Amino acid sequence: MAFRLKSEQKLILCAACFAFWLALSSLSLLAQDAMTVTPSFAGKESVAPTELLDFKLNRTLKEEKIAVVIGATDVTNLLTSNADGVSYLPTPFALPVGEIEVTVYLVTNQDEWSELAKFPLRVVAAPASQASQASPNGAATTTDSTAQPEPEVTRKTNWTPSITLGFKSQAAETHFPDSNRPERPTFFDTTLQASLKGELKREKFSSDVQFDVAGSSFRKEALRFGVIGNDAPHVDLANYLMQFNVGRSRFISGHTSFGSNRHLINSFASRGLTLSVPVGSRDEFSVAALNGTSIVGFGNFFGLNNRNHQVFSAAWGHEFFKERLGGLRTEVSFMDGSLLPLTGVNQGAITDAEKSQGYGFRVIASDKSQRAKFEAGFTRNRFTNPPDPLLNQGRQIVGVRETTRNAQFIDASYDILKDLSVTKSKKATLTAAYHHERVDPLFRSVAATTQADRFNNQWDVTGNLDQLNITLTHQRFNDNLADIPSILKSLTVRSAASITTPLQTFIGSAEKPSLWLPRVGFNYDRVHQYGASIPVNGGFEVDPSTVPNQLSINQAFTAEWQFTKFRYGYRFNRSSQDNRQAGRELADLYNTINGITFGFTPNQRVDLNFDLNSERARNTENNRTDQTWRFGFNANLQVTKNTSLSATLSTLNAFDLGQISDNFTNEFNAQWTWKFLAGQRQFKKFSGQFFIRYANFFVRTIDRSFDTNNLTKSQTLNAGINFTFF
Repeated sequence: MAFRLKSEQKLILCAACFAFWLALSSLSLLAQDAMTVTPSFAGKESVAPTELLDFKLNRTLKEEKIAVVIGATDVTNLLTSNADGVSYLPTPFALPVGEIEVTVYLVTNQDEWSELAKFPLRVVAAPASQASQASPNGAATTTDSTAQPEPEVTRKTNWTPSITLGFKSQAAETHFPDSNRPERPTFFDTTLQASLKGELKREKFSSDVQFDVAGSSFRKEALRFGVIGNDAPHVDLANYLMQFNVGRSRFISGHTSFGSNRHLINSFASRGLTLSVPVGSRDEFSVAALNGTSIVGFGNFFGLNNRNHQVFSAAWGHEFFKERLGGLRTEVSFMDGSLLPLTGVNQGAITDAEKSQGYGFRVIASDKSQRAKFEAGFTRNRFTNPPDPLLNQGRQIVGVRETTRNAQFIDASYDILKDLSVTKSKKATLTAAYHHERVDPLFRSVAATTQADRFNNQWDVTGNLDQLNITLTHQRFNDNLADIPSILKSLTVRSAASITTPLQTFIGSAEKPSLWLPRVGFNYDRVHQYGASIPVNGGFEVDPSTVPNQLSINQAFTAEWQFTKFRYGYRFNRSSQDNRQAGRELADLYNTINGITFGFTPNQRVDLNFDLNSERARNTENNRTDQTWRFGFNANLQVTKNTSLSATLSTLNAFDLGQISDNFTNEFNAQWTWKFLAGQRQFKKFSGQFFIRYANFFVRTIDRSFDTNNLTKSQTLNAGINFTFF
């Protein structure tokens, strides 16, 4: 019997053979060191909610940047660059107390993200080691390594205030047409950010408190305007945390997070109370009562004013190996939650009343060498969706039945090769991983984000040899796990491959690599989604084209050159959507993008960046081709030590080749900034920043099929100054 490979299997086999050839070819060649990240909290038991987080890099950044995601929050735009890497100072909004995960990415100038590392982070109000002190500009200060160590402090009281007062204005504004008039053409606003931190230590007892207040003279910028409208106070409590420690026991009141069960309660962050108590040397019991949604303000101080809008959870963790924490750990969790149709301060969605109650079990294991890792979990949850008269709108609605459903997952990985020395300075790794997840239909927990009715299996192979990185992925998932005949069952098959490497690794001399050889990357992603069959009595028999059968392929190639003062980049992307369902065979889409970038940094004071992109989209069903040109320019000039000037210009021209529609957009921004600093001691420090910003926006839209020609213009002139005390 002949053995035949499917198309996706052939793709994976070819990619694997190519990757293996690249790895063998690079054994005798040297390359630059791969990017590695060392966080300042590595080796620490915990950090404080507002402790400065440093991420040290083993080499300087070229035409790329570092992105950091803490939990589910992207803090990339808040990072501060320094000589060794980047840092993040979590103020005025502190880190949520609890166990969270920090993910660091390397982002190219084409906005392609590749994961560098993941780090567990435990946030408590009293860190296990002394936190880094932050200077006014956000950089970490260090102590003299030659100084004599101070004796252990058993009694300590310390209070640290901080106040930032800001004034911002829009002095002038023009617009066209009159319908484009903003709500406030000119304005003058005052903003406030204030923080108070306190620390108290008495023998085995310690406590840490922090209160953050934010305010604005403009009512619509008040913290709670989106929740209570014009009743929102101008100055309000943004965040607070009070932590009390007695030995290893910990009690927290304020903004915190709780839970490590993926499907039951997973890093649920809100205002409330948590208590963690060790039981012996290998067990820990923790309990939490949290508000149902994220809240701010002085009202509902503990977050527990309404029993029908809160989440209660408890967990018990047991370590089997006292000398090797994480070698084998089990966790049992319980959760009882009830939500009213209320939006949170950071959520503007239509909500419904919900209740859920359940329990979960989780096991984590690894060998002594950390080559084999295993994690699995099981959750059983009961969900109730009470009737909501506001959503029913007076109509007779069939009530949703109370349902009890299960969810489970398995994550397993093994390092086939781990830090295998290929040469004196080069090491190779190869990791295989398997991921399984099954979530029953109608499964829902109010304290975890989960997609119900899903069965998923995924296999990954990841390898690297210094800067040669290879990833192969194959994934299969489907819905309609109950096999209801009248409901469409969708099947999805995904195969992906990714390879990135500098060509100096394979071509030329390793001792003197050529600067003209770029760093290249290639990504291939193939997704086939189709209906398993035509549902019975589901309304699909009338029009078979409603049963999906779609094949999407996305390919991307990048090349980057880095010189002392110049940098170049090229990006190519080709994507297609092949509709194969009956009656829509011609409804296909094809998209092609070509982009080039150029950067010039003649000295430390001047940095210039240009980019040009061409995008062509083809719709075969409508016989239409759209062309889009994008041009961007950015300039940064450090005039003096404390003065800088920046300007940005972006232009877009989009039209179809049939000359039916045409769109032209032009946007220009320029800003001058002056920073000042005075004083050194805590209560004498004074810093500030003054800026002037000009913005010009122009849009012309033409649609000849409707005989329209619209023009929109606006110009603004803004200025502001901030003062930071202490």
